[in-house]
Amino acid sequence: MSVCAVANAKGRLFITAETDCSEFVLLDQAEFSNLESGSLQQMLETLHLLFEFDAELFAIVELALIMAFLTSHFGGRIVRWLGK
Repeated sequence: MSVCAVANAKGRLFITAETDCSEFVLLDQAEFSNLESGSLQQMLETLHLLFEFDAELFAIVELALIMAFLTSHFGGRIVRWLGK
């Protein structure tokens, strides 16, 4: 069973209520083994999938932004030239 703990001024840990858990969480051996073996690895894989750099997507977005810039830049020059 996991419990929440808070350190006092002398550095000693005291168990607190579950809602006041802001510093430490103490786990028993079974919970730690479960976290270490399965769910931690699954969490790392999820983070890798979410924050992985996708070079192909970056190239598509970069090309779209460059094309939008060039189109608006030269479109503005043509409008300015026609206005003279």
